[in-house]
Amino acid sequence: MTEPQPLIGDRVNASPSAIRRQVRTREEETLLGRLRQRYGQIRLMNPPLKGPLAYANWLWANLELALGTSRIRARPVKLTLDPTNVCQLRCPLCPTGLEMQDREKGHANLQMFEHLLEHVGGSLFFLDFFNWGEPLLNMHVEEFIGMASRKKIVCSVSTNLSLPLTDERIGRIVGSGLHEMIVSLDGASSETYATYRRGGKFELVCKNMRRIAAEKRRRGQTAPLLTWQFLVFRFNQHEMESARELAAEIGVDRLLFRRPFLDVERYALSDEDKKTMSGWSPDERIFQIEGAPAGGAGKGSEVHSRCGWHYMSTAINWDGSVAPCCTTYEKRDDFGALGRHGEQAYMDVVNNAAFRSVRERFAGRRKEPVALICEKCPTPEIMDYHKFLNRQVLLFTLVGLTEAARRMFGGRRRAE
Repeated sequence: MTEPQPLIGDRVNASPSAIRRQVRTREEETLLGRLRQRYGQIRLMNPPLKGPLAYANWLWANLELALGTSRIRARPVKLTLDPTNVCQLRCPLCPTGLEMQDREKGHANLQMFEHLLEHVGGSLFFLDFFNWGEPLLNMHVEEFIGMASRKKIVCSVSTNLSLPLTDERIGRIVGSGLHEMIVSLDGASSETYATYRRGGKFELVCKNMRRIAAEKRRRGQTAPLLTWQFLVFRFNQHEMESARELAAEIGVDRLLFRRPFLDVERYALSDEDKKTMSGWSPDERIFQIEGAPAGGAGKGSEVHSRCGWHYMSTAINWDGSVAPCCTTYEKRDDFGALGRHGEQAYMDVVNNAAFRSVRERFAGRRKEPVALICEKCPTPEIMDYHKFLNRQVLLFTLVGLTEAARRMFGGRRRAE
């Protein structure tokens, strides 16, 4: 599931001794320090620069959001595409792991994605190839990434990486044009990791990360950025320092300590599971989920503000169905469909009656409730998604322009 949350990130040094000496300086606590750190991470991705029309579309999307337009003309700035809704793990706070999904299981096909890119690829800055399944179980995901990367779209994959991979497959993934691979590994030991990632194999994940890092070195590439994502629970918080040391030894580029989405009321859990998981909240406040943003729509509350998802992004399931955001998983909450082979144009779907009605409702022009998931948003904390996207567009553009200028002037100096 893709949702922007505050992150604690460390650029991992190559030497274990160096990582042991790493301390958070005063500069790193400042905005400037965090920007420098993020700049270095994005630089490793070798981000492409979009053309002028993509930037004009981005500005138009922000204008339509500000005006609360019902029918939008701006194409999406970012999309979430789920290559599959199949997963081999049984994580206890995931509808896939709990086997709660009412959607048929399957894998996205290339024809649907090819048609999607024809319609909106020119406007897209970012594309996440993950949501409710394990993306690497779709054996064509590298082809998806390659198609998107050739259109200068920044591509990301989030994977549990707990599956056997041949050397040839690892080579295809690293050479696909992927910009970031996020590996979900919540612990620094097999016992701790298995508490949440049920069915996962700790040693296999670590081995696969080592192999991917080695393949990058063999090819002389800095991309994809290899990111270890560590969800901080009470049962694994004591292993954070061990994770730093292990990350340095493996050779990952980035270690993220991230807050878990501990909403035990969202799914039909047993009373015993609810009691157990209620004790998983970490001690540090920064890793605890906070309430909805001021002015946002809470669960069961009236709608008070607009949602950036309605104007800049959607989530597309493996079967071509379109959800209003990345946190809705039930088929009944879909707003439309592209079709399994991309029969419908994306812009026609996002301007259908369902999408127009929620935009009107959030803009205050429609007083009567709509019988749609957005009326009682299950995750109001991501309604400001457009702010996150706008920051990402600016940061990636800054890095892309700066690095392009550096290469240009560096080449000139060498020629002289």
